[in-house]
Amino acid sequence: MEDISAERRVGYALGADPLCHAMLLDADRGLRRMPAFWNRWMPYSLDGSSAENSPAGRDEKGLHHGRLGDLGRGAIFFGLFYLYLWLAVKPCLIYGCGTITNFPIFYKDWAFFCDSIPFPGGPLKYLSALLSQLFYYSWAGAIVVTVQAWAICACTGWLLRMLGVPGGRWLRYVPAFFVLAVYGRYAYHLPLIMGALAAVFAACLYVRFATGGAISDCGFRIADSDHGDNPQSAIRNPQSVSLAICVILSVVVYAAGAAAFLPFAALCAAYELLYRRRYAMGLAFLVLGAVVPYVEGILIYHVSIIDAYTDLLPLAWRVRNWPTREKMIEVVYALYLFPIATVLIYGLWRAIAGMWSRHKANAEALQTANEPVRTKKAKPAKARLLVLRHWSGVLAIRWMVGLIVLLAVGGAVAVIDLDRDEQARLEVHYYACQRMWPEVLQAARRCPFDYSVMNAVNRALWHTGRFTRDMFAYPQHPDGLLSTGEDRALVYWSKFDTQIDLGLMNSAEKNLTECMEAFGEQPMILQRLATVNMVKGSMDTARIYLGALTRTLFQSRWAKDYLARLETDPNLSGDREVQDLRSRCLKKDAPGLFYAKEEMLATLAAQDNHNRMAFEYLMAWYMQTRQLDKFIQNLGRLRDFGYTSIPPLYEEAVVMYAYGTGKPVDLAGYTISPEVRRRIEHFSDVFNRHNRDKAAAFQELARDYSDSYFLYSVYAAFQTPK
Repeated sequence: MEDISAERRVGYALGADPLCHAMLLDADRGLRRMPAFWNRWMPYSLDGSSAENSPAGRDEKGLHHGRLGDLGRGAIFFGLFYLYLWLAVKPCLIYGCGTITNFPIFYKDWAFFCDSIPFPGGPLKYLSALLSQLFYYSWAGAIVVTVQAWAICACTGWLLRMLGVPGGRWLRYVPAFFVLAVYGRYAYHLPLIMGALAAVFAACLYVRFATGGAISDCGFRIADSDHGDNPQSAIRNPQSVSLAICVILSVVVYAAGAAAFLPFAALCAAYELLYRRRYAMGLAFLVLGAVVPYVEGILIYHVSIIDAYTDLLPLAWRVRNWPTREKMIEVVYALYLFPIATVLIYGLWRAIAGMWSRHKANAEALQTANEPVRTKKAKPAKARLLVLRHWSGVLAIRWMVGLIVLLAVGGAVAVIDLDRDEQARLEVHYYACQRMWPEVLQAARRCPFDYSVMNAVNRALWHTGRFTRDMFAYPQHPDGLLSTGEDRALVYWSKFDTQIDLGLMNSAEKNLTECMEAFGEQPMILQRLATVNMVKGSMDTARIYLGALTRTLFQSRWAKDYLARLETDPNLSGDREVQDLRSRCLKKDAPGLFYAKEEMLATLAAQDNHNRMAFEYLMAWYMQTRQLDKFIQNLGRLRDFGYTSIPPLYEEAVVMYAYGTGKPVDLAGYTISPEVRRRIEHFSDVFNRHNRDKAAAFQELARDYSDSYFLYSVYAAFQTPK
């Protein structure tokens, strides 16, 4: 012991080679740590007494409990992480693709697999597309995201612990906060996050195998806690072996993750340069970072130079300049850069601190080179304090405080970052696609001034029989009544389902085809295009869409059922839903009607007395645009559509017209209820009492007439959507 220590001091004094210096340090530490190393493998000491009773044994036992505490903390954190994603974020809303234009398509056949794999990043994209389909169920999508977050945290934590980074057990949770922030804003970046995971995982593989795989107390894995000794003490492999591992991993990682290979190369270069001090290997990684994408991407796979160096990175062209795809992209950048920055910062700090320590050690060594080594014995009080720290309630308190801080930070991210407005809009879109009308109306209360929400609300009110009674219980605007596609706004594409319900099949087909160009061959869009073509009688086109749906995971059964029906009933004359939609179809179509809402609805209502939806939408259009003269002209058609009495909102429109113009109204045998007459008189009295000042009378009138046409007719300008 003394000889080795003296040799070490001489090495300091003479400026010995760093490799020899590190080996001497390893030997010194190894001898002094031998009891702990021995007791790890020998449960009993040589004299037959239990090793657990020794200070080293108690230390190992405390370490074991510390690791169990870390596992318990992680289990609680990620358990709550999962529940939040499942019950609050609801990944099924992301699957609905209301605004997400980069949600991947996936087919379960062999041809799709073969078309996806032979490209840089193909395996990772294929896996991401497969896992993304599980978002169809919120509970399954939450599992995918939770496992993804756990995996990247585990790899980051392992890497930081191997490098001896202080606080690694806490820093490893930072990527989980980034993932939580991304999904809380309903941004879809699962493939990019998978790229970050692949980079960190590959870096862990390199660190593990480049050190020879031997892990001991005098080897590289010296951090049983967050703090460790100098990682220069790693057992070194020959550089040829490390170089071989470096090249193999580089080729594999680039083939699997495309340009996500670059963060991996940066991590390994920093590790070699700052921790292993093998400058040739560090330079090799930097060179490979520049060469591998060119050779493997451009020369072998024949991709463009931009794709070769950016695909599956946040700066890829498929992400940039797309507002919906750039959402929360800054957080994804942070996710990629966090492990690299942590490794670089700590490595540079170690280098600077090491230089200062060596300078001081050299000065001290020159003064004490010939002095005998004095071994410091651990004070009994210090030993008892260590035992107390491991076995008393202090450890439990520290564990609880750490858990509370961790959950507090995670809770703050979850509460502050959750985009409730976007969540409400996506809920309306999702529920409208699923024809879940009560849920549509409930979600619409949280974002009532969006045109697409108004469209879904009116459709839900009509299907629940409340359209002519409760339409003005929700904010209304003529542009929210019917979307025709003239605004080129394809997001929340469920608004085009209204065209299908009305019988505007050609207009719906045009708009849904454009949606497919923007969102890809999403199953719910394919399903609607198949329905439209079956209603139009274009069975060959319908079979194409149905054939594509048979290759999907969740719409396959529906598509196979209709393909079987087409074999036995080519015209689907026995399908009640198809026949009902055919009866509503616009018989005489013209391009000029595509964007003319009033003419479109008037034509539909005129050709078919059974298309009650078209008639009620036409009357709603007249009411919302305050064309009450045209509304009164069509009042006589109520009997043609089977009305036994005037609907409540129509009564209010009639008395508003009568009070406003002073003209008599032919009710075609219908009567106005006394309650409506009483309400219009009271409304008029309140309005006149405020000297017909709209702003002054609004609060009192809104209290009693917020769901009436009276208030809308007078204050329509106040309800203009934001």
